[in-house]
Amino acid sequence: MTRAAAPPILLQLSSTESVSSQAAALRTLKNELIGHDQRKEAYVTEGLLPALTQVLTSCRPRRLDTEEQSNGSALNPHDYRSSHEYEACLQAILIVGSVTQGGPTFLAPIFASEVLPILLAILSSPDCPQTFSLPILRLLNTIADRLPLQSQEQWPRDTRLADLIFSNTHVGALRRVIAQDYGKLKNQACIELAAALIGKLCTEEVHKTTLAECGVLDALSVKLASFIVAQGFVLPGAQYHLQDPGALGELPAPAPASARMAPILRAITIIIEQSKWRAEHFLSSPGLVTVFPKQVPGFAAVDVKREEDENSIIPWLICILRSETGTSRLMAARLVTVLFRLGLAKKHRVPMFGFLLVPILIRMLDRDFQLPDEQGSNDDGLITPTQRAKEEAPAVLANLVMDDKELQKHAVNGNALKRLSQILKETYNPVSENLRSMWYAGGDSPARDLESVPPECRLGPTGYSPTMCHIMRYRESTLKALAALVPFKDEYRKTVCENGVVPYIIDSLKPRPSDAPADAISMPKNTAADGNPTPTLLAACGATRMLTRSVSVLRTSLVDAGVAEPLFVLLKHHDLEVQIAATAAICNLALDFSPMKEAIISADIIPILCEHAHSPNIKLQIESLWALKHVVYNTANDIKMKVFEGLGPAWIWQVIKRDTTIAARHSLDEEMDQGTSLAMGGANSAGEQVDILNPMEDIDGPTENFKTTDNSSLSKVSSDIFLPDARRRRRLVLRGSIEQSTQTRQDDIAVQEQTYDLIRNILCGAGVAEMIDFLFKEVGQEEFLDVLADNLRPRNIQLAHRREQPNRPIQVPVEILSSVSGVIIHIAAGLPRHREILVSHKDLLRSLIGHLNHSHREVRVNCVWVMINLVYEEDQSDHEGCRARATRLKELGIIEQLASLQEDSDLDVRERTKTALHLLDTLTS
Repeated sequence: MTRAAAPPILLQLSSTESVSSQAAALRTLKNELIGHDQRKEAYVTEGLLPALTQVLTSCRPRRLDTEEQSNGSALNPHDYRSSHEYEACLQAILIVGSVTQGGPTFLAPIFASEVLPILLAILSSPDCPQTFSLPILRLLNTIADRLPLQSQEQWPRDTRLADLIFSNTHVGALRRVIAQDYGKLKNQACIELAAALIGKLCTEEVHKTTLAECGVLDALSVKLASFIVAQGFVLPGAQYHLQDPGALGELPAPAPASARMAPILRAITIIIEQSKWRAEHFLSSPGLVTVFPKQVPGFAAVDVKREEDENSIIPWLICILRSETGTSRLMAARLVTVLFRLGLAKKHRVPMFGFLLVPILIRMLDRDFQLPDEQGSNDDGLITPTQRAKEEAPAVLANLVMDDKELQKHAVNGNALKRLSQILKETYNPVSENLRSMWYAGGDSPARDLESVPPECRLGPTGYSPTMCHIMRYRESTLKALAALVPFKDEYRKTVCENGVVPYIIDSLKPRPSDAPADAISMPKNTAADGNPTPTLLAACGATRMLTRSVSVLRTSLVDAGVAEPLFVLLKHHDLEVQIAATAAICNLALDFSPMKEAIISADIIPILCEHAHSPNIKLQIESLWALKHVVYNTANDIKMKVFEGLGPAWIWQVIKRDTTIAARHSLDEEMDQGTSLAMGGANSAGEQVDILNPMEDIDGPTENFKTTDNSSLSKVSSDIFLPDARRRRRLVLRGSIEQSTQTRQDDIAVQEQTYDLIRNILCGAGVAEMIDFLFKEVGQEEFLDVLADNLRPRNIQLAHRREQPNRPIQVPVEILSSVSGVIIHIAAGLPRHREILVSHKDLLRSLIGHLNHSHREVRVNCVWVMINLVYEEDQSDHEGCRARATRLKELGIIEQLASLQEDSDLDVRERTKTALHLLDTLTS
């Protein structure tokens, strides 16, 4: 079949040599396309995007040569663009924006073309006109809004647009837009659109770090400070600190009444989430330091009291919670929750959060909740602000109450469990929408799925409806809230079951069928049979894991609902995070009291868990080992051997002999290297300098301030002033690097801990002697005991390039001490010959005895238990062996060591010590 000729206007656009004719053709084309999605499809398939790319390329701002850039020269738009060129470029931008409004079907050709890089290049040019910035930002937001609609498998992980916008090449454009003065309404719109882009697209850690390091976070803080100024919340006396290091030099201009605070709060919150260092960077930003200086005159010591080391933004956010309504209130709740979770709001705030913040969030769960009318508050135009608030409120509540029993109690007393259960049920009610597929005279949409069509002319799937995506997000956040409310109290878990919600949680574990149609916009697809996208699966696994902590719930409701089968399916899911979440949920199913432990064994899940334990992903390794250690506990020896062989003796040997001090050495090296220039200085939440390693003087000099030499307003200077000064930027990079090194070491410790716990559980229960012999045969008896002794021995490390300094002691992690001593306890509980092997080893007992006075009670208890097992006389035939071992322990000075534990602060330690001393005294007297 021959391809139809291109529409005449496209031929005219590509053939005309007159810029004025081109501009006129583009204007006509724009008018033809607005509101006509079928025409958009026809034009895109006939080459509209390549034609627009050509127009935009020709009118892209000319680049300055290197010498001009270095001299700081700037160009005037009128010097290089005629009015017709300007008009052609503007019309092309507006046409692209109109195409993006057509829905997710147009995203594929747009990403396949060069349109987006060119538009971002235009936006990033320092002389980009306001009339270009506004439509470009609008169309970028339109694309961001429709990304979740295109594919539920990838949602929300399509980072193509984020990778472009937050790249080092283009992130400066965001800083420039946000840094401009609110002034005109167009400026205000651009600022809010730029902030909204961050709120919609910034999901990856690398992007959040870039936005902090490149000054976008600081620019946002100045915008937030302008609201603080407008509301009159600047601390009294702040005007006397405008020249302090790090301050702006003058108060920001107050934000106009029409400006919206919610996009700014959302963008800040998303950047600092899950990173204390980025949050500290925000609290030390010029905007906040200016309006909330760390010290102000006129305050007596009694006025400060216990809020003294808390940044003033916390009480300000609490005031916003009381006074604001709508989205601003929700975003204030989200930001203060993030700061609280990061330890930057004081614990004495908990009762206030319980009586103020929790009820506000629970109110948003009510069926009749409606946000007040907010003009211009609908960021995406796809769902209402009230719908957006309802889908976000449960997630904020989940983050707030997580790991806090008092706040969980407030939420449960506020009827949160009942309302959340009802919401989850409602997300499965079939929803009908008045959506119809577009009609075509030929039956199908033009030029779709034709391999001969270039990618930039090939339409993508129509995707899913905004309502369906809203329901999925609502379901996801509701599951998160349910999981966050029930981890500690069995009565809360029983309440969830009584509300009849367990079957719906199990339904939420079911993924979308792989054969689901790609073009699904005509139906919401939210019933149980339709399955769930990846984020909902993750949330459902979390809720399931919390419910499986209850023995009664596990034995009744979860068994009746058939929880095991969908989790087994998710173990093989294509998404790695889903595999991790499903494995974590299976950990509790494998407990000894679980009725589904046998199902795990019979369903041949062990090979899958062993395979996951070999994964390069450290989280999957840890969760898989955790599940396997539960599987082998108190089970038959053949199952234990199967697990051991599935993991592989060589792999196990590699893990247990790993030196966990290596990562610590690298971390200390980094700290010392960076500390030479930084003096390891850091700012706490009050902006005070805190030395991380040693109280050294600030050898880096004062922090730069942001005052301009000509006293011009902040809006008139370059956005480069919002780049963090060299000290703050180095501190941010250093802390991120240290945090990563610390996490690496913790992960290494966790893998080794779980592996030792697995070995300990293999060596317990009936048939322990057989398993001890099996272990010694597989890895080598002396070699294994040598590794145990080595893991009990503290280290002294020499830092790189620090030969003049003494060695630094690195203590053995408590987790490793507990796990290794646990293994020794079980070997000592074997046959008399196994006890003889332990006592005869040259280093093992000496290394263990050194931890009898350890600060952690579990380590002390384990060490005493080893002594008891070594000299416990099971029958008369071992009497002489017990006497010999007791004599050996006495020679090592164990009796004196144990005597010091008779007055131990822990009751268990005292009781076990009495037993050990009695046995030793009996055998050696």
